[in-house]
Amino acid sequence: MSTGEPSPTSTRRTVAAVFLAGIAVFLVLYETQGLLPAIRDAYGIDGPTASLTVSATNVAMACFLIPFSMLAPRIGHARQIGAGVIVAAILALVLPFTPTPELLIAVRFLQGLAIASVPATAMAYLSLRLPPAALPGAIGVYIAGNTIGGLCSRLLTGLASELLGWHGGLAFTAVVSLVFGLIVVWLLRHDLFSTARSRAVLDTDDADPSDADPTFTEAVDPGAVTAGDTADASTVDDGSRSAGNAADDGGAGSARPPRRAIPLRGGLWRIYLTGFLCMIVFGGSFTMLGTRLQQDPWHLSEGAVALFFLIYLVGTVVTTYYGRLATQYPRARITLAGMVIALVGAGLTLVDSLVVIVIGMSLLTAGFFLGHTGASAAASAARPGVDSTRSAAIYLTVYYLGTSLGAWLSAVLFSDFAWPGVVGMCAASLIAVLVLTLTGAPIGFRKRS
Repeated sequence: MSTGEPSPTSTRRTVAAVFLAGIAVFLVLYETQGLLPAIRDAYGIDGPTASLTVSATNVAMACFLIPFSMLAPRIGHARQIGAGVIVAAILALVLPFTPTPELLIAVRFLQGLAIASVPATAMAYLSLRLPPAALPGAIGVYIAGNTIGGLCSRLLTGLASELLGWHGGLAFTAVVSLVFGLIVVWLLRHDLFSTARSRAVLDTDDADPSDADPTFTEAVDPGAVTAGDTADASTVDDGSRSAGNAADDGGAGSARPPRRAIPLRGGLWRIYLTGFLCMIVFGGSFTMLGTRLQQDPWHLSEGAVALFFLIYLVGTVVTTYYGRLATQYPRARITLAGMVIALVGAGLTLVDSLVVIVIGMSLLTAGFFLGHTGASAAASAARPGVDSTRSAAIYLTVYYLGTSLGAWLSAVLFSDFAWPGVVGMCAASLIAVLVLTLTGAPIGFRKRS
């Protein structure tokens, strides 16, 4: 249902609001990741407990993405976005003053709950407010905001901690996030008290679920997705179908196949598991990288460690060119190449040389994005009898669960086996993805029955 084409000013205001909302919430999502050694020493806790400040936020996101996507049409998309950015920033301001590690972890969990309200809503809000021709570009801008926010979450917090201590670093990031949040609320002011559009979407959803605005189209993470992901979803659809046997229409050409509450057909469970395992590798390795670099033989500061997160920009390049690769090669073959590249990169990080570590983490990052981008696009692709919105939502959920498990497990392994333990975890996960891909998808030398 439409009330007419929005004006160019209204369109720019909407895109700017969602772009800044992405920056605001992802700016505080990973703010403790580069500060784990300082947090551990300040509270006198072990590494695995300190890593829960990262895991708790991602667990909350995983738990509340789907509920928030269902709540938004009822309370208003703009209201949910505005509330999420402000609450997340206010909770970030509380973090530096938490007296106990238990309270710190609890506040981080609540932050994840607030943050989830934005990625669960933003794309649906754009599709609701913008004309179809402007939507692809707007989604790309929004995902770019997520990427910028995710990178700055580690970078700004670490650099500020160099001057202000870890308490000051967290406070600085929180203030920046709050400023962006207030700008978002101001830009959304015309929609905050209007639910007419949300009611229209709700009515549409009730009439025909297949026509509903997609709340989830791609996996959203700072540094995990760029505009190329959304643009390339259609180009890798053929690869997603090759991840398993084609969905069975049962011979009913015109009848719509029944939709399952948890879509698993067409090899979707393999796609979900691929994203989960890839994120264990990516989240776990970067969570403990700072801890390793602040020990012998380097003893780098928080600011110096923060610069290593610029390696995330490798993911921006990889996802930008993924579409071109997907037009020339099957998704499964690209995933295999990505896992091999990541394995090589993980192995290189065992060398005690900063230059070699940078090269190794860059290769690991590139390989991760090759696997994750294809999996996220395949989870969102249309297939008979599958609600693609629900499928993408499930992918996002297991994706953030993978981040949580990777952050905690890497800390446990680092405590017992140092960095080789983390590399072993990465290698096991990457090999598991290789096995999933080889056994579930034709890649040129295995014929489909």
